[in-house]
Amino acid sequence: MGHVITIDATKCSGCQMCEVACSLRNMGECNPERSRIRVVKSQSDGQLEFIPVTCMQCETAMCELVCPVSAISRDAQTGARIVNEKKCIGCSSCSYACPFGACFVDRRLGKSIVCSLCDGDPTCVKVCPSGALSFVRTDQVNISLKRGTARRTLEARTLLQTTEPASLPLPELRDPC
Repeated sequence: MGHVITIDATKCSGCQMCEVACSLRNMGECNPERSRIRVVKSQSDGQLEFIPVTCMQCETAMCELVCPVSAISRDAQTGARIVNEKKCIGCSSCSYACPFGACFVDRRLGKSIVCSLCDGDPTCVKVCPSGALSFVRTDQVNISLKRGTARRTLEARTLLQTTEPASLPLPELRDPC
């Protein structure tokens, strides 16, 4: 049974410890730019949001399908996508094909890099201080997502029950024309 890293972006503080630990373990240096997990920062309504992005270990991986030299394959033991550096030509086809932006070419190596799940013991999950990252069996992913949705629904219901109707923000109405 395979495992994947699941992400709860609502818990991410943006500390980048996952990036530093990943780059240290996989590249031998503390350099977030060379990490296989990236914390994407965005701003919404003046509020900073942080979203960790890493390989989702897709069942049908577009990165693997588009590679012109078949340099990407699934590790039989861990289930992780791995890149054969001897075959990789650094063409970036995998980068363009990945819907999550988790596959990219390392500038120094000139080769594609992608999360290898640290041979089944992901360092990023171990160092995440906020619990935004989890390492779960693939058959538990849907259960985890459903629990998260249920939790957010209950939180929203509680907010609605404890907030005066006049203080709730009204949705912005748009002109249909």
